[in-house]
Amino acid sequence: MTGKRRREEEMHITITSVITRALLLLVTFLFLVPTSTALGKDEEKENKKTKLVVVTNNHTNYLSVRCFSFDDEFNVVHLKPWAQFKFKVHIRKIYPSATMFNCSTNMGTFVAFKYNYHCSQDIYESCDWRFDEENVYRWNPKLKTWFSYNYDPNYESLSRGGVIRGYFAN
Repeated sequence: MTGKRRREEEMHITITSVITRALLLLVTFLFLVPTSTALGKDEEKENKKTKLVVVTNNHTNYLSVRCFSFDDEFNVVHLKPWAQFKFKVHIRKIYPSATMFNCSTNMGTFVAFKYNYHCSQDIYESCDWRFDEENVYRWNPKLKTWFSYNYDPNYESLSRGGVIRGYFAN
């Protein structure tokens, strides 16, 4: 009898464990279904949440630039002196901190947009950059001044082609 009783208890524990896991899986599924349908609605709002990035050639001659992110990339643009390249960054609804845009030049790369830049806040119209053969400069709208940055090496953009067909004219 004790052997039969032990098997019944083991069977009861096994059935309870299986039912508990099935319920947890069902609850998890039910939480995910409304989230995934809501994502479709949020994507429309996400497309409205954009930020303008303006990159200006700060040099007296032609310079080339190419900007890219994990989701988008643009062709190489050859800018005359003081010419601008403008693009819109779609800020991600989920994990906005993953929203980042890089720009590559013949001199190196720089991060043109990051979620924690002052210019990424809603109160500012755009994120403004200037670049030349020496440095890259970011406008800080809060302090109303340009800050100089050294270029990062082109490691990131080399896997995506770097600046192709870019040129610099003296």
